[in-house]
Amino acid sequence: MLSPMEEDPAMWDHYLDGHREHEGLARALDESGAPDGRIWNGHAWQEWDSWGETGLVTFPLRAGGPAALRAECQCLWHGPARTLDADPSVTAAAVKKLDWEFHIAAATVAVPPRDFEEEMNDLLSRLYALVQDRPLAALGALRELEGKIGPQRSVAVGCARRQGESWQKVADALGVTRQSAWEKYQFAGTGADVDAAYARTTPPTP
Repeated sequence: MLSPMEEDPAMWDHYLDGHREHEGLARALDESGAPDGRIWNGHAWQEWDSWGETGLVTFPLRAGGPAALRAECQCLWHGPARTLDADPSVTAAAVKKLDWEFHIAAATVAVPPRDFEEEMNDLLSRLYALVQDRPLAALGALRELEGKIGPQRSVAVGCARRQGESWQKVADALGVTRQSAWEKYQFAGTGADVDAAYARTTPPTP
């Protein structure tokens, strides 16, 4: 069995900022809908009984031929079962386009750029060091940071809503329920509250 990290036409790769973030494939299912230890590699069935990178999921080979396919990602997400077409490549193309690509769009829409994430990690490391050396100064820095983050969050929600994003997508990005997001930010997209939030979020000087 090939490692998922090896180049293989069966794999669907997704890159973000030049780094591979997700990897998918078309998993065989038996007549009961149970996952099988085979995948469709573009031209034939291939044994692939586990995700080598995670070690968390294994699939035994099952008697009989596959009856359906589902899209599957190394992050352990999987899509719905889709009955096999006469040509499995047709079904594999469908689960990739309709299910896996939808999963990738949802999984990456709220992921910050890698360089921004690195800068945030650097700031957190500096805050941690400041906490150890000068805890009162760290509290002052945190107070100032929190005072800027709240308005920025309101602005971000307002921008997302103005661009047509749904409350569910906003809630997913915030890590809260749709109801909680709406209750807290229902003004977003219109009104003086958003204008006031903008007024409090002057960009920092370089």
